[in-house]
Amino acid sequence: MENWFKIEFIFTKNLHITPLELDQMEFYRVEYMVQNYEEFIEEENKQYEKSKKENQVSMSKTKIPNMNPGQFKPPKMNIPKIQVPKF
Repeated sequence: MENWFKIEFIFTKNLHITPLELDQMEFYRVEYMVQNYEEFIEEENKQYEKSKKENQVSMSKTKIPNMNPGQFKPPKMNIPKIQVPKF
């Protein structure tokens, strides 16, 4: 019974099928739909993990190497002198 409530939840939340519509469906059809939904979720998770790994690899390639604070020297800039107007 608990599994049936999980199935109803999946159908209402993700597949937008009401419990009344679900009750009118044949059991084998509900079973196939759940099976197809699980396969879809698995494939989606695989694609997500694959893209996550690809992003990590691309970020590691473009990552700036760590520098010690003593290695960085700010550029020398000449600050212009501003004259204060007299009133």
